[in-house]
Amino acid sequence: MILVTGFGPYREDINASGELVSTLKSNLPDELRALRERLVFEVIRCDDSSRETEHRTLEDQLGTLLRMHKPNLCIFTGQAPPYNKITIEKIATNSFMREVIDPDRPVAYWANLPGIDSLRSVLEERNIPAGYSFYAGQHLCNHILYSSLYFAERDKLAHRSGFLHIPVLPEQTQKKHLDSPFMPIEMSRTALSIAINHVSEATRHDNS
Repeated sequence: MILVTGFGPYREDINASGELVSTLKSNLPDELRALRERLVFEVIRCDDSSRETEHRTLEDQLGTLLRMHKPNLCIFTGQAPPYNKITIEKIATNSFMREVIDPDRPVAYWANLPGIDSLRSVLEERNIPAGYSFYAGQHLCNHILYSSLYFAERDKLAHRSGFLHIPVLPEQTQKKHLDSPFMPIEMSRTALSIAINHVSEATRHDNS
């Protein structure tokens, strides 16, 4: 199973990652048809009334999804208003809103999706701007990747995890992100579809 997530709106009307994942769920691209039975799309919505409620609701939802779907691969997505390309996160740290998530947990984890080191070139071959990052931020994007990797280690789960930051949508630049670069939803759909197929194929090669 492949779990693919985005985030719901956070202090604005829409979130590019949640919109992206929702469109894939409702209208699966042809290039993903062969994986239809293995794909699960979910939108994460956290209680942002406090740091603690965000932390708790994120980990509660993630834990529930991992137990329910028992994925082999987790591909998380989130929006990044300053970014002008698909950004592949390489590392997640034990940090949330400039505080340690849990002092008893490891300092950091490397993202471990198969094929991640060649994903940038695969995307660029399709004329989709892409790059790598070694800092996933201080908010939910870093947190979900870190927690997924931590849960896999702690609970001896089989899944491998990675995170893609995507630019905001064009309509988001009209109200809130006025000076941000953006990416049309169709390009984001193509990028995520390529990524899903790529890591799935890389996993098949790893297991063969």
